[in-house]
Amino acid sequence: MRGSIRKQGKDSWRITISLGWNEAKKKYDKYQETVKGLKRDAEARLAELITKFEKGININPEKITFGEYLDRWLNDYGRIKLAPRTLESYISIIKNHLKPNLGNIQLARLSPAHLREFYSKSLTEGRKDGKKSKGTKLTANTVGHFHRLIHLALNQAVKWELLSRNVAEAVDPPKQASELEEEVQDMVFLNEEEIERLLNGIKGTYLYLPAYIAVNTGMRMGEVLGLRWKDIDLKRETLTIRQTLQTINREIRIRPKAKTKGSQRTIDLPKNLIQELKKHRLEQKKNMLALGELYQKQYDLVCCREDGSPIKSTSFGSYFVTMAKRCGLNISFHALRHTHASLLIKAGVHPKVISERLGHSSISVTMDLYGHLMQGMQKEAARKIDEIMAGLK
Repeated sequence: MRGSIRKQGKDSWRITISLGWNEAKKKYDKYQETVKGLKRDAEARLAELITKFEKGININPEKITFGEYLDRWLNDYGRIKLAPRTLESYISIIKNHLKPNLGNIQLARLSPAHLREFYSKSLTEGRKDGKKSKGTKLTANTVGHFHRLIHLALNQAVKWELLSRNVAEAVDPPKQASELEEEVQDMVFLNEEEIERLLNGIKGTYLYLPAYIAVNTGMRMGEVLGLRWKDIDLKRETLTIRQTLQTINREIRIRPKAKTKGSQRTIDLPKNLIQELKKHRLEQKKNMLALGELYQKQYDLVCCREDGSPIKSTSFGSYFVTMAKRCGLNISFHALRHTHASLLIKAGVHPKVISERLGHSSISVTMDLYGHLMQGMQKEAARKIDEIMAGLK
């Protein structure tokens, strides 16, 4: 029998439920609870607890840890309610961040203080992907993602009556960086001589074409590494950004959509880049013939390893920093995006066009980032107006 009721005293009943054999303890576990009221109240509570137990819900929240609850939540809620990619992301976060830091805390005793301490620690030493060029810190956006996951999971715990309140509601997540703040990294602009020195220094390595593409288009590293041949129209001399490549916890992941709506854009390509792409395509075809079925055609990547497989962005970023230092340049790959913008500004290209090429959400982001480089354009505009007015009769 799963459960029983025993009278304790006047209007008091003791419920006992068998939880099954515990192999670790070598004995049967049981759950007991006292119910005040009539016998039918105790019977109703017993039936409710048995139903929960049979659904796989832990009826003894005092003993379940947050890590155990998250496993149950993923199984009973996540695999049913979440999109596959979201579920995959949450599994990774729980495994690599939440369980190592919060997993041993009893669910019923998880407090706002625990969450605040975890968020603070993550912001200073939470990185797990080994990306040396980024240090040990996690961004506020990433920690904010942790908070949303925890809030969602604890909300379900309240609905399942394992908790009386969601403690995540008492904690403010870290202020997330704006698009502008995310862009302001490695704000370095290479001049023509430095660009030539870099490209000559990395020629013959797998860094060359990605760097060449970035200087000519302003694309982000994940956009370059995720670029496919079917996204490029060599006849129209354009490319369209439809996916990005990321490395999360040492696993390569290709996101089918770019970072924001503005990031999903079409870029006109300069003639010199078209020629480089054509030469690179010929080399890839030689590799395809040489490797035969071993070549991984399914990815269709422009920038990839010799067998067509994706390049890990973490190792790519670290290798780029190392090679750039050998060229006398203390930069990350993101500096090439800023360099592209500075070249366009120097050429007198309209800020709206620059904003569209970079995939900024608005021209104001572009102006805030590069407005100081555009000061000379004011004088040039005044000079041109002067020429026009002088020519009037």
